[in-house]
Amino acid sequence: MRRRIIIFLTLSVILMTLVFLYERQLGAVSFFLLAIFFFTLAFDQLSDPSKKKRKQKMKQKSP
Repeated sequence: MRRRIIIFLTLSVILMTLVFLYERQLGAVSFFLLAIFFFTLAFDQLSDPSKKKRKQKMKQKSP
């Protein structure tokens, strides 16, 4: 739940930045910022299964 709020707030800030940059004829910069944001979201989702596997292995090793 907390993560969704952070994502929503981040997207809101990026949206305001996007509008501001479009007014200044710098729309490519805002798309670059969105690309970075979505890349980090995708990277987190792809790396989550490997993190879970590592935690499970650590639990199994400890008595």
